[in-house]
Amino acid sequence: MAQLSDLHLNTYSGVVYDKASGKPMAMVAVSNGRDVVLTDEKGRYFLSGWCKASFITVTVPSGYWSSDYYIPVSGKETGYDFYLDRIDTDLTNHAFLHVTDSEVGADGADSWIETLREVAAEVRPAFIIHTGDICYIDGLKAHIHDLNDETMQVPVRYVIGNHDYVHWGEYGEALFEHIYGPVMYSFDLGEIHYIITPIVNGDVKAKYNQSDVAAFVQNDLKYVSSDKKVILFNHNYCESDEIGFVLSDGQTKIDLKKKNLLAWVFGHWHYNYLNEIDGIFNITTSKPDSGGIDASPATIRSVVIEGGTLAASYCYFNNFKQTAPSRSYQWSVSLGGNILYSTPAVRDGVVYVGTIDDGWPKNCLVAAIDEESGRVLWIYRTKNSVKSDIQILRDQIIVQDTEGHVCSLDPLSGHEIWTAKVELLSPNYSSNCIAVNENYIYCGGQQHIYCLHAADGRQVWNRKLSEGNTSPSGFVLHENMLFVGAHWDKLYALDAATGEILWSNNSDRLHNFIMTAAAHNGCLFVTSQNRIYKIHAKTGKTIKYSEIEGYLFDSATTPYIEENIMYMGTTNRGIAAVDMERLEILWTFQTGKNLIDTSPYSKGNIATVDSAIVPIGENLCFGASDGCLYIIDKSGKEIAKYDVGSPIHQAPVIENESVIVADFSGNVTRYAAANVIG
Repeated sequence: MAQLSDLHLNTYSGVVYDKASGKPMAMVAVSNGRDVVLTDEKGRYFLSGWCKASFITVTVPSGYWSSDYYIPVSGKETGYDFYLDRIDTDLTNHAFLHVTDSEVGADGADSWIETLREVAAEVRPAFIIHTGDICYIDGLKAHIHDLNDETMQVPVRYVIGNHDYVHWGEYGEALFEHIYGPVMYSFDLGEIHYIITPIVNGDVKAKYNQSDVAAFVQNDLKYVSSDKKVILFNHNYCESDEIGFVLSDGQTKIDLKKKNLLAWVFGHWHYNYLNEIDGIFNITTSKPDSGGIDASPATIRSVVIEGGTLAASYCYFNNFKQTAPSRSYQWSVSLGGNILYSTPAVRDGVVYVGTIDDGWPKNCLVAAIDEESGRVLWIYRTKNSVKSDIQILRDQIIVQDTEGHVCSLDPLSGHEIWTAKVELLSPNYSSNCIAVNENYIYCGGQQHIYCLHAADGRQVWNRKLSEGNTSPSGFVLHENMLFVGAHWDKLYALDAATGEILWSNNSDRLHNFIMTAAAHNGCLFVTSQNRIYKIHAKTGKTIKYSEIEGYLFDSATTPYIEENIMYMGTTNRGIAAVDMERLEILWTFQTGKNLIDTSPYSKGNIATVDSAIVPIGENLCFGASDGCLYIIDKSGKEIAKYDVGSPIHQAPVIENESVIVADFSGNVTRYAAANVIG
């Protein structure tokens, strides 16, 4: 039913034609951004006026394509005609590329656009979708020149992000609409119906509200045949007041599970994450040019559609290609997937390793490898990625995946002893935090902490801390306290026995937590951006902090402390040695340029060390994002450099005069320590 405010508006009309034959097309959906109608047998349609209408859009049906899928609304009533190009290729099976949150400035996109072009040439997608945060006025004006149908030789579609609502024109979406077209529309490819919707909550007041979005989606879905699956693109994940995929404006509720939803694809969070929830895929992708907020690698994602199914998804990390170690080693085994932020554990001659996979189908696992031969003894398949360190507790291997499944495994067989599910704050949080002591397991994420009995997984307590972000910053147990860095929020101290919050601190810009804190002599040493902080562990008071010009400390490193010196990785300068009294840099050891970027917003010619620093004899050992394993002495002099060929984001393990390295390509490799040092 028309709204009262619409009754004075004109009715829009036009015809949809097959461009090649000139024949009218019946049963094609056309919209004013809210209402949707079908063309009649003569290809004609009539749409009621809508006070917010900026465009008339056509839902391009399967077997056709057009870059002219929208016409700006003008003072005229008729002549809104569409001419659709028939395509010869059968796109029942097709792929699309997903990029998001490129956040460019007036200079436009940098080298990631060439990577995208190369991936597009390899994948040959049906289209590229950018799900928002182009960013601000300069970015909106520049981005279209880099990423469009002509430059990519592939159709390109855009979604509006919160930073794309700007002060230009009469409302927040005005500049986006002026350059990129409508913020709500749909199209069909093969057996998939794609819907594009706006985030609504932007930096500047929006023209369209959530009720407008709900009305459009509801009206659009009325004409989607029951044999088609639906994929919805938005800048944010499906926020709902119910469990599952329910689009709501507070009154209207559209249960997308009952509307054949196949996937909800989004950006905004700067995470790499894909999880399946009751047959529906929840998919988000990190930035294409730099590390994500949660230290996800810079990524371009492909999604492969076969008929009405999501057959596969692959992540492309800059120009990095999976590789194997090239120099002599005692043994090397490829586990598939990737290894990221999960340091292996070794006990009784067995190496335990966890892997990640942000694509589909999942290849996530925990593997047990014989330390002497490299033979895989057993594999335990996890539902999603294992990013946290492998923990060994008495006769158990303890792991947590990024969906909150905590598993106790038998070290000899890999069989489950028990499993528990801890609830994360949203399906988008990809948690990677776990710590253990003799009797308890501390797990969940930086936003919501759980304490479980080690014997059987029963919950002892849980504590919700914040709405902050996920990161690799680990839980630290020290003197009956649990220290948690809730990324983009605060540093917390909890009573490890009860979960009571003892103190919190976010003073002096202490809110970025990627590095794991170091406890020493009654103090905590933490970092945030370019600052190093010394904090009293009992009270949480900042004793002092130091701002270090030219350094960034947002890497996933865990420091090593010896004789009042803290050795730690950095985002951009390799390794730094820090005087723990003065909080001054004593020396820096520069590693090579990153093969992939992980630290938040980091890019360019930088040298990141995410690996923890571990002692090897009288020296120090660590891996770097340049794909090399390093041995240095405690004055910063290089002793040995070993080209592994793939980034190393977790600590090497020194065991029985050997060095065991897990790399991003999913390889676990053992080197004789004497050979590495020599």
